[in-house]
Amino acid sequence: ERIYATLRDSKTGLLYHAWDESRGMRWSDLETGLSPHFWGRALGWYAMAVVDIIAIISTDDPLSDPLKKILNTLMGDILAFQQPDGMFYQVVDRSEAEGNYKETSASAMFAYTLLKMARLGIGADPKIQKSALKALDGIEKRYLSIDEDGEYHLEGICSVAGLGGNPYRDGSLYYYFKEPQVADDFKGVGPYILATLERETLST
Repeated sequence: ERIYATLRDSKTGLLYHAWDESRGMRWSDLETGLSPHFWGRALGWYAMAVVDIIAIISTDDPLSDPLKKILNTLMGDILAFQQPDGMFYQVVDRSEAEGNYKETSASAMFAYTLLKMARLGIGADPKIQKSALKALDGIEKRYLSIDEDGEYHLEGICSVAGLGGNPYRDGSLYYYFKEPQVADDFKGVGPYILATLERETLST
């Protein structure tokens, strides 16, 4: 709850990539300590963690209802930025920015979270399942391919994105756009497999 409240943007409902309590990092806002942008995969990691925790703890656990409320609110806010083809951008709220692109790992993470929410009965919004399936469809149409040997490949995955360090990563829009896009990286393939496994449960 504290992480959610600290990172949440009151206008979009999205969570900023990072927060520096000391306000000493160059990427952090001097007043809030927050980084300047909403990175898709950071949002995806948070959402996946919350839905997985809800699945593990008992329904009478005092954390259960607050976490469900957080997850319903967060995913509703994220879905406001879903693109017509179902995918989500690398920097989620900046679809118009030159260099931004539809990113596989974040889209798969959101699909997994939404499908697991639907399976667990978290939230009553009928769009949850439909939006998740649309995200997977978008990934598969844009980035999933089969080579001449019959092997599958998944593209459009951000290799890595962090803040600070050496060489210094400043958290600017350009920084997120210039990090390499790669194929078959576990950070995209893993969430995609988890999401498709959830999709398989719909027909069983």
